[in-house]
Amino acid sequence: MSTCDIIAGFTLGCRDNVGGITNLYILSGSITTVNTASEGVISVITGSGEFFKFELFRQTSDYSEAITAAPENGTVYYEQTVNAVFFKLQSSTRNQIKVLAQNPNLKVIVETNNGTVDGVGQYWLLGQDRGMQLLSGTGATGTAFGDLNGYNLTFTGQEPNPASEISGSLSAAMDGITVS
Repeated sequence: MSTCDIIAGFTLGCRDNVGGITNLYILSGSITTVNTASEGVISVITGSGEFFKFELFRQTSDYSEAITAAPENGTVYYEQTVNAVFFKLQSSTRNQIKVLAQNPNLKVIVETNNGTVDGVGQYWLLGQDRGMQLLSGTGATGTAFGDLNGYNLTFTGQEPNPASEISGSLSAAMDGITVS
């Protein structure tokens, strides 16, 4: 059997799906290995450093993955994009954004709103092989009292494979890397 052979389909399932992301986790450190269990689900991430949590307000931020293929060249890659909204123009946020923008190899985990009974979402590792970068963004005060005073940031990466889900709890999947 070829690796290109289709081996299964899928059903619609229940309507228990919601959009959006709740948190970003961005690594200050490095990943040495990613152990993938069956069906492309990550069981263990080994490395050093710390995944720092960036909380996002509900219904403000998203993650998407575009499949880009060039049949004439026999190539395909996956462009991963995170649009994140950070509230408040303030020096501490500004300083953190500056560091993120300077880093050419960000490893990012998104936590989706698709939670289990305990409210913990699904986790997906982005930039696994080639990393992500903070490529664009704006900071603005807004005009009206109800407008955003803060930052709209776009993180982008191009990967040879689609993002993989991390099984179980985030801290349990880490070996040598802490999560805060």
